[in-house]
Amino acid sequence: MLTFESFTGINNVAPAHRLSGADLLVATDVDIGLTGEITRRAGFTEVHASCHKNIYDGKGFMLATTGSELVAIHPGDVRHVIHPSIGPGRVWYCNLPDGRTTYTNGLIHGTTDGVTCQDRSVPVPHSLGAPDTAFGDLFPGQYRYHLTARRMADGAESPAISSTPITISQGGLRLDGLPVRLGYEVLVYLSGKDGEGAYLVGSTSGSTFEWGGKNSDLVLPCRTLGARPFPVGTYTAFWRGRVLTAVGNVLWASRPFSPHLSDWRDFKQFEGDITAVLPVLDGVYVGTTEGLKFLSGTTWDQLAMVDTRRGAVVPGSGISAPGKKIQLGEGKGSGDAMLCIAGGEIVAGFNGGQTFSLTSERYTTAVTEVCAAFREIDGIPQYIAVPQ
Repeated sequence: MLTFESFTGINNVAPAHRLSGADLLVATDVDIGLTGEITRRAGFTEVHASCHKNIYDGKGFMLATTGSELVAIHPGDVRHVIHPSIGPGRVWYCNLPDGRTTYTNGLIHGTTDGVTCQDRSVPVPHSLGAPDTAFGDLFPGQYRYHLTARRMADGAESPAISSTPITISQGGLRLDGLPVRLGYEVLVYLSGKDGEGAYLVGSTSGSTFEWGGKNSDLVLPCRTLGARPFPVGTYTAFWRGRVLTAVGNVLWASRPFSPHLSDWRDFKQFEGDITAVLPVLDGVYVGTTEGLKFLSGTTWDQLAMVDTRRGAVVPGSGISAPGKKIQLGEGKGSGDAMLCIAGGEIVAGFNGGQTFSLTSERYTTAVTEVCAAFREIDGIPQYIAVPQ
């Protein structure tokens, strides 16, 4: 049994013969208090015998994988299977402001409210059907028509698929052989004369559509024209109305408040593969295999990349945390903050791109992948990173 009058922390950097009586090389299953006191960490009570992985707190429910299933666990151990075959590998999550949570394993992605689930993206109609002659009041000339798919469950609309110019000579548009999909309807848009724009003319859940209105009726534009389905990524976060996700070394952003859509221009490329995406109020910290970067700004288009001079970020180590609970120099931070393992040290990042190493010259780790979390036990903040 050892008794410490004071404890300065773990030190695995200095040679063993240079350690003081207040240092430890390793401390297992203990909690460190706010004044440096050491107490034995409390045990756990098993609530379910099944093996759970990829545990995450949604809003009012918890998500986890058991075997190949993704399940939502509600108070009282009420469970709903969200996806029956997402597999046993790692899953990344992101809470949305409307109470839903996104999930992805890099191949399968979706959103859930803890009971139901939807695919993250709405697939583009797989064909344009076939135009035919119809009668109406349109000016004769060249037009384009455009199709989108709208999911009936939540109203989310897909990007548009567009036709080549067609000739309308009798004033109307008829389409045959439209794609039919359960739970979706097809929205039909028509350009103005000579092929400019795309304006709503109607919708159908069947395989045919006909319209013969006037050119003056073409007023409601297609808002998904030029968009693309949101890519299937891994590390995901929500920042200023947009969902961000990592695909290799590229960070993609969704359209504002449209997490199922993105634009070709809305990406940022990095030197190494992305290992963390951590927003704060005035920017986004992006961990990569080459180092920790800070995208500074408050709008996606104006973000400027800043190198924090920190080392490579360990996959899974990045988490968000309240700044007032994190050390910054001799005091505490404020506002939004993040924690990660960068260059083998535990690093905190704050608004403005300011970073601070919490373990500089005292503790380093060579872990290559972790599952990290921030929690408070009896008012004591803890950063936990479990090797995977």
